[in-house]
Amino acid sequence: MKTFRILTIVLVAIGAMFAFAWPYIKMEFAGSAYYTQQDSREYAFYTPELLKNMPRIAEHYSFEFGNVSGPEAQVFTVRFDNATDTSKIRSYLASAGYQPQSRCDVEAECWRTPQSKDVVTLIKYTSPNSVVVQIYRSPHTE
Repeated sequence: MKTFRILTIVLVAIGAMFAFAWPYIKMEFAGSAYYTQQDSREYAFYTPELLKNMPRIAEHYSFEFGNVSGPEAQVFTVRFDNATDTSKIRSYLASAGYQPQSRCDVEAECWRTPQSKDVVTLIKYTSPNSVVVQIYRSPHTE
């Protein structure tokens, strides 16, 4: 009887630990995620500090995460709806040590800092009006 009780306690403890860890295990292996700042678990797990501290230039904004398996890359995104002015974001990037690049692989502004391999992309859409900031992170970025 005593062995059964100990076994039950151990199994309940393992089950509780697994139940607590499961959302984090799931996020670690996710291919993508769409979330807001109010989704505190996802926000804390996926969002890099650069995006956490990014000026909020619109009332409505959302975050995205993408795991690109081929080049072992991750893409972190914040999308500001009904926004057009990017001056606060440019100032923020400059104050964080990023510099605009003369060349970009996409139709956008690319920003880099010598302290990181990350490529920050600033995109301004006109239909509908929105501003997107993406961080492309890969160990293979030059």
